[in-house]
Amino acid sequence: MPQLTFLVTAAGLAAPVWIGLDGKTSTALIAAKKAIPPPVQARGLLDTGSDVTAVAPWVLQRLAMRPSAKTVTHTASGPPMVNVYEISLGITDPNQSGGPWMTLPNLPVTELAAPLADADVLVGLDVLLQCRLLLDGPTRVFSLDF
Repeated sequence: MPQLTFLVTAAGLAAPVWIGLDGKTSTALIAAKKAIPPPVQARGLLDTGSDVTAVAPWVLQRLAMRPSAKTVTHTASGPPMVNVYEISLGITDPNQSGGPWMTLPNLPVTELAAPLADADVLVGLDVLLQCRLLLDGPTRVFSLDF
């Protein structure tokens, strides 16, 4: 089983995340012999209190993505209306050349309702329930097995 291991940072369970077009859109672009925009690297933060992954608007704008729906989300500051998108999400260690990638090609996500100081992507339970999260608090290390 592939494994990614990261240090716990001051921000929390931080991991680099790549956001790209969803698999269906990428397949359609390939069939039309059009270029697929490269994924955007962003600062991810694992959030076990989030049911759904949320992505900063600037990431989605860079990929020229259009929302597929709107929904109400629940935050500490109230229930804002947010856009829903279909994306691909990858997590890997950029310092480990040729290392494993955890990839989800078709993931519905919401747009982050408010900017965060330490993250561009809150990786929610929709992703974390597809892998094993191991946290070693005393050594301040966590890993994802998938």
